[in-house]
Amino acid sequence: MKTMVIFFNKAVGPLWEGKSSIYSYIKEQGESVDGSLPDDEEFWSGSKMMWVAGGLDGAFGHHAGPGKMTEEALELAHLLAKQSRKPKNSTRKALYAKLVKTDIGGMIDVILNEVRKQPGIQPGALFHEAKWLTENAAHRNVVKFGIALLGLFQNEQVKELLLTLGRHDEFTLYTAVAIQNGMEDSNQVLFELAKRVHGWGKIHIVERLEPSSQEIKDWLLRQGCQNSVMNEYLACICARNGGLREALSTDHVDSALFDGATDIIEALLNGGPAEDIDDYEHGPQVISDYVRLAREMGSISKHLSVIFSIYDFLAQHEEKWAGRMSVGWTEQLRIDNRDACQSIMADSKWASIVMDAVSTGDSVDRYYGVSCAEKLGIDIWDTLYDQLAENPLQDFHFFQLMKSNDPNRIRKLVQFATEHLPLQQIATGPGDEMGLGKEYAAHRKLDTILQSLDRYEGIGVELILTGLNSPVIRNRNMAIKALEGWNVTSWGHRLIEAIIHLSQTEPDDSVEERIHKLREAKGI
Repeated sequence: MKTMVIFFNKAVGPLWEGKSSIYSYIKEQGESVDGSLPDDEEFWSGSKMMWVAGGLDGAFGHHAGPGKMTEEALELAHLLAKQSRKPKNSTRKALYAKLVKTDIGGMIDVILNEVRKQPGIQPGALFHEAKWLTENAAHRNVVKFGIALLGLFQNEQVKELLLTLGRHDEFTLYTAVAIQNGMEDSNQVLFELAKRVHGWGKIHIVERLEPSSQEIKDWLLRQGCQNSVMNEYLACICARNGGLREALSTDHVDSALFDGATDIIEALLNGGPAEDIDDYEHGPQVISDYVRLAREMGSISKHLSVIFSIYDFLAQHEEKWAGRMSVGWTEQLRIDNRDACQSIMADSKWASIVMDAVSTGDSVDRYYGVSCAEKLGIDIWDTLYDQLAENPLQDFHFFQLMKSNDPNRIRKLVQFATEHLPLQQIATGPGDEMGLGKEYAAHRKLDTILQSLDRYEGIGVELILTGLNSPVIRNRNMAIKALEGWNVTSWGHRLIEAIIHLSQTEPDDSVEERIHKLREAKGI
């Protein structure tokens, strides 16, 4: 008797089925959009690094070249054209499934250009499909593609949809471009959205925002530069488009403008991925006016920190200054500003201001207070240690406290860390982890201590042993770095055994090579 095997070809449901749309998810969050998305687990599955909202598109958009035509892009354009000519759920399913796996950010312009060339595209049906994808998709790549498609049309009728999605930094770039391409009052709409985003989304919008009104200029100087990624991306743009030179040239300015100028000048002096103080054509005038205003308006540690930065800039090596003398600087202007900075820094009022900042619960003010305390020679170690004792998992405090050159203080901090860090939970065995994410918070604190222990021979054996047995590669590297700085006679048998064992079990080739060199150098 023959056995009959029957295969039931059950239709696979669409990928959006049973899932809430990203649009509804963001809409429900209201104004407090937190950066998460319902497809996070699926999208980042298998990845060791999870980017902040908008980070992947932002970084590649600023530092990568244009995309190239691929078979994948051609197929997407063909599917879209087919759906516009004869809408079918089966075609939508195929399009959606392909979009989920597509690197939209890297090829969106290529795909849109190909869509424009497709014969027989029905604009009305294409707009409807774009709106459906944007409003109903449960996957970020599909939403991004839908937004980009809406940018091919006049899209005032979906303004609320675009502004809602644009509040989330993951979609602001796509929304900004769609608004620019599809709305008559696009600049004002962008300005409205700019005030509601704080990360990569803000960067993308400010880069596109025209200073078409005094209201926009005022906002650029007061709030435009600050973002949660890097103020350096926007500092020069805000200075130029906001008219910083003219705004600071008056005898008196309001405190909001002075604080905004503080952020802009700090970022210009830091330099970074965008234009800096040497690219800004009004740098000499703006720095001079800021220093002039700071005599009376400087009142918090952040203001003093920027004065220190200006002084350091003015005191840079003469090679740096050779080119600056042809773009508005003079030697006398440099000397005058340097002297003025010294006078401000010498004011006796700063000692109490800085100590208040160090002692405050505000992390930003504390950061600048600590920075200024170092420059002023104020000893704040005990204050920071007492704060750490209240909250043992503060990265900033471990980092600052390890700057001490006093072995007794380092010994005290190492003992504290040994008692308060979950060493057994860290020492689960060597692996290939990068140590990112909340679950590795304790590993990062251990790292902060290990990276300086090479200067303190014999202190921190338990922490080094823990680092050698950590799944985080950097922990092991920093533990090895400590031992590289120690004489082998101070290691003890436990460290020697741990190094020999790790040389046999280390999964990372570069760390294994480093262990081999360490053993050779120490005669183990």
